[in-house]
Amino acid sequence: MENVIAMSSLTTILILVLSIILIWRGIRVVPQSRVFIVERFGKYTKTLAAGLNFIVPFLDVVRHKISILERQLPEFKISVITKDNVEVVLEATVFYRIVEAASSVYRIEDVDTALHTSATSIIRSAAGRLELDALQSSRESMNTEIAENLQIAAKIWGVEVTRTEITDVIIDDTTKDAQRQQLNAE
Repeated sequence: MENVIAMSSLTTILILVLSIILIWRGIRVVPQSRVFIVERFGKYTKTLAAGLNFIVPFLDVVRHKISILERQLPEFKISVITKDNVEVVLEATVFYRIVEAASSVYRIEDVDTALHTSATSIIRSAAGRLELDALQSSRESMNTEIAENLQIAAKIWGVEVTRTEITDVIIDDTTKDAQRQQLNAE
């Protein structure tokens, strides 16, 4: 009789422990600034939004934890030749955020590098259509054009480009001297 009671108590404890483990493995709390990517048997299943979420214990695995906060690419320099054949260096940066986490994980290896490459190409194209004087005076319209074109390119990666900035236009000393001479002559 004691043996049956001991076995019953052991079974109850084992069931209780197993239940606690199942609950522990099945509940995921996602912080406000993140989303979690869940896979089952190595295949994408769903994206967990902020808050309390439930997954199937032992089958579902959180593979990626993605920040959805706005990010900034490090400032980069681009050599550009304007419409009037003047070589200038533009300093630029891009602000973006992940809006579709599954696309940013499964469609592209390195979002930062892809955005940098696309931004460089788009900035060169936009600046190449302008003359030097127009380039210096129309940064705001150029920023808007670059952001719109970059947004189209980045949409497939689940990225929203929130802002682009041409922070500086660097002109070599020879070109600066030529501009000063032209200004003095006028």
